[in-house]
Amino acid sequence: MAFKIDSNDFADFLETEKRPEIQQSKIVAEDEKDIKFVTPRGDILFHEHTITEELSILQGNYQLHDDVAISGHGDSSLLEMHFNLSDQKIGYINPGSSKDFASPMSGNITFLSAEDNHAKIDFKKDIIYNTFDIHLPLNVLTKYEGESKIMDNFLNNIQKNTSAALAKNEIKISAKIFGVMQDIKNCFYKGLTRKIYMESKIYELIALSHHNLDTEKDALNLAGSDVEKIKYAAQLIRENIDNPYTIVELARKVGVNQTKLKEGFKTVFGDTVFGYLQEIRMNNARHYLSDTSLSIQEISHLSGYQNVSNFSIAFKRIFGYPPTKLRLKS
Repeated sequence: MAFKIDSNDFADFLETEKRPEIQQSKIVAEDEKDIKFVTPRGDILFHEHTITEELSILQGNYQLHDDVAISGHGDSSLLEMHFNLSDQKIGYINPGSSKDFASPMSGNITFLSAEDNHAKIDFKKDIIYNTFDIHLPLNVLTKYEGESKIMDNFLNNIQKNTSAALAKNEIKISAKIFGVMQDIKNCFYKGLTRKIYMESKIYELIALSHHNLDTEKDALNLAGSDVEKIKYAAQLIRENIDNPYTIVELARKVGVNQTKLKEGFKTVFGDTVFGYLQEIRMNNARHYLSDTSLSIQEISHLSGYQNVSNFSIAFKRIFGYPPTKLRLKS
């Protein structure tokens, strides 16, 4: 069965004959709240973090038991970073998009005028979707005018009140972008430190998204099917961090030869296969050091290193300081 509903009626849709278990606006930290729906029609969790009146982060997790199309609309202009962290595409149509879907592990920065601030999102039944969105102040990018042709074109559309996206196609979620999102999700700071840290990470996401576009022209030279295979390879890497595939095994799994896998990975994600794996491993290691009591030796093993010294060298190469320094701070 399929449903088409307006976002204002979404809660009513979730309420079947039996009222769902709805956990409304539970405060989990300062300026943060969780809204959870557990119903016969699906499970949905929103995590919202308000940093300022115009700057907020919304993480969504969806798993519905029917095909559902949601139409939403706003009353004012919107500048938003939106990322699909799922392994499946999400049907997504808005006046600023050149596609009718958001590809797996990709995103964009989109401006919608008040007149165009509406969108339609399609979810397929029984698929787990994860989204990561940031609502930005309209003037957050104006300080960069004159610095980049890509950015200038986007700013020109905003100034003309014309709905548009920063990337013509999409922004691939590299290991670095994925790592920054994990930093945001796992932030343990409080008060003003937390606010400054969050804002700095959002600017880092903007910077990495812009940098990602430098490889967009090269990515267009890859066949669409090859790009999907490369992204599938990245998915397999993320899902098998503890027991990674070799290049030969990974190429066989996704159906490309080793050369195309290595060159394509560099083109799509701006990193080597091993570099992508290392970035994710080291970001995980950083969170283990900050948020757990695991020893550095245990974290070294979890990161794929039997030798703690080699782990420390690799960690310092990426973050600029050794793991012992972070453990002392924690």
